[in-house]
Amino acid sequence: MALRQPPSGVYDAYRRHNQSALFAKLKWRVGGQRCDEHATEALNVLTRMSIVTGKDLLAFDLEDLTDYARARRDNGRTVTALPLAYDILHAVGGLKDSPPTLREAQARGRLTPAELIDRHPIAHRAVRDMLVHYIVERSAVLDYGSLVNHAQMLADLFWGDPQRHHPAISSLNLPDEVAQAWKQRVRVLPDGRPRRTAHAVFLAVRSFYLDLSQWSMEDPARWAAWAAPCPISEADIRGYIKETRHRQARMQQRTRTLVPVLPQLVRAAEARLQRATLLLQATRSAKPGEEFTVEGSQYRRTGRDGSHWRPTALFLAPVDEPGSRFDAECEENNAFWTWASIEVLRRTGARIEELLELTHLSLRQYQAPTGETVPLLQISPSKTDRERVTPADPDLVAVLARIIRRIKGTGERVPLLTRYDGYERVFGPPMPHLFQCPSQHRLQVISPNRIRELLTEHALRSGIVDVDGTPLRFTPHDFRRIFSTETVNGSLPIHIAAKVLGHLDLNTTQAYVAVYPEEVIRHYRQFVDQRRTHRPSEEYREPSDTEWQDFRDHFSLRKVALGTCDRPYGTPCQHENACFSELPAAAGQRPPVNQWLCVDEPRSLCVRD
Repeated sequence: MALRQPPSGVYDAYRRHNQSALFAKLKWRVGGQRCDEHATEALNVLTRMSIVTGKDLLAFDLEDLTDYARARRDNGRTVTALPLAYDILHAVGGLKDSPPTLREAQARGRLTPAELIDRHPIAHRAVRDMLVHYIVERSAVLDYGSLVNHAQMLADLFWGDPQRHHPAISSLNLPDEVAQAWKQRVRVLPDGRPRRTAHAVFLAVRSFYLDLSQWSMEDPARWAAWAAPCPISEADIRGYIKETRHRQARMQQRTRTLVPVLPQLVRAAEARLQRATLLLQATRSAKPGEEFTVEGSQYRRTGRDGSHWRPTALFLAPVDEPGSRFDAECEENNAFWTWASIEVLRRTGARIEELLELTHLSLRQYQAPTGETVPLLQISPSKTDRERVTPADPDLVAVLARIIRRIKGTGERVPLLTRYDGYERVFGPPMPHLFQCPSQHRLQVISPNRIRELLTEHALRSGIVDVDGTPLRFTPHDFRRIFSTETVNGSLPIHIAAKVLGHLDLNTTQAYVAVYPEEVIRHYRQFVDQRRTHRPSEEYREPSDTEWQDFRDHFSLRKVALGTCDRPYGTPCQHENACFSELPAAAGQRPPVNQWLCVDEPRSLCVRD
């Protein structure tokens, strides 16, 4: 399909003389959604296709739209208006027997067990068929996402590795040297880093062998030929508990790091949204080319999108930053949904899937026996397949009300949209989802990846760093851990916190909670207070400003051992410390970095306190 840009007005003339009634319906349909250049481009898409193919609009199918998109890309042009063109054509009766959106039409959906296994080539046909049958059996008790991971671990990480090193292998009864070599390789990633999920692979393989052994007694004709000694011993999986504890320690340490900077993140999101709102209002009031000032900064409305002039474009160029340009409408949209995501996540502890599944119907009311009306938030079943209802505090209700007002716009109801579940690979029914915004010039439910991108970008823009200057980032699940920590530390019983979080096991909640050892802290402080009673009271007076400054300067100058001192090595030190590089050391050894050579007594070492 060869495409060239026609002279101005050709498309309008074609629509007036060809299928004018149908084009009028399309224009009315797209005009009800967006009356701007994007709506016009959607009409032009269908017009170009009709001119080039000679087909009636109602005769188009998905293959025609796919060919059009391919031809546009081959000519270096964009196809951003294609989803909107698909929507309006489907709305007037075209694309019969097709889903209502282009994304649903192009989505492949779930793979069959055979397709899951065949993504990883297996040379031996009998082994491949056995793995397919095994995945079919496991599909009855596993969700689709877990089934995908299970198939990948068995077909690729387990069988695919010995097959690459021993092409003639055809039995699950692996020789000991083959099994040991495989276990060593699976513990390391291709780039040489340790594989953190190695124990998960070992557990999947061990359960695989144990299942075959059990099934061989229940159905010998089908499974007896595959029963074999398991190459994964109890010693191999003994470190799973240790690895789990290490993982929990990492999560808790991350939570303790993020909790103190959460208020900074929240304040930055509120300030960014306020500024973006003011910018958008000022931009809409200004004419293209006009300059204006917002919060002390001067901007010029350019009205230019790349090399194309668009009178309705809301692009701004900071006057003091030549060459810089951004979309005020896009910036305000990103700022709002960043703020909304942070507020809802930190006030509910919801998972990312549960956040995006919130709808207008999720807000309920409960009439207490006292007559008080309590707002409730109904969270749809997610990971545990259990629905839960949690009380909503006034601040959360205010945030949700602001979201509802935004997505309603001038309408009376929240638009109904279908949501694609990337984990289960299915589309849900049309629902009034709360987290929806324009994307590709049409309304869509925000994707999990987009939420993660917004949070990461906002943390970087906010300049949030750790105590050592390392930039910090927030993920949606970080807010869940912070929420669980704050609720339990705020004296909420842990079994109630488990209900709020949707956990089936209290141990799961305990793993999420980065609880500080309050009992240890309390008893230790009592011990310190008791010890102070035996010391002279003048030792605990408040230091003067001069004493405090001398104290800080003293330890600032003693950073030689850490390598952060500005003094060049080998030069005199006013603190009478020598660099650790000057310490005598045995061959092949380095002196300890927390020790200094005493200048007064060259043979003694002063331990750093």
